[in-house]
Amino acid sequence: MEMNVSRPVLAGGFWKKRTQPVKRAKDASLVRWESQPWRRQLRDPAEYEHPVARAALVQALLAEGLTMDADAARFAGTSEDRDCISIAQVLRFADSLVLRMALACTDDHVLQLVHLRRDAEDLAERMIEWANAGRL
Repeated sequence: MEMNVSRPVLAGGFWKKRTQPVKRAKDASLVRWESQPWRRQLRDPAEYEHPVARAALVQALLAEGLTMDADAARFAGTSEDRDCISIAQVLRFADSLVLRMALACTDDHVLQLVHLRRDAEDLAERMIEWANAGRL
């Protein structure tokens, strides 16, 4: 008896074609933010990754007198993109500060990182508020 092993069997067996597209896993920072009901939430989840010119955002924040948010916007997410910033970048930056706090050697360093994380979360809430109002 001769066995032909050159072609896999496609008739309803092990070798089925995938009919559904592979879903991309949601960013852990976004999942963490959306699981906190007391936080501001976006009406359109696609806005999380919408890039905004960093310089324009900093100018708008300074014009409103929000210097701490402007300072956070200057460097939050710069490792990903130096010219643009998105809400998702700010949330990922705030989450990365948790690891830095765990590795900090002095109380002063931890305190600085805690304030920086709070400022980044405030910036994210302000950006979400502006995105919901159509200003972002």
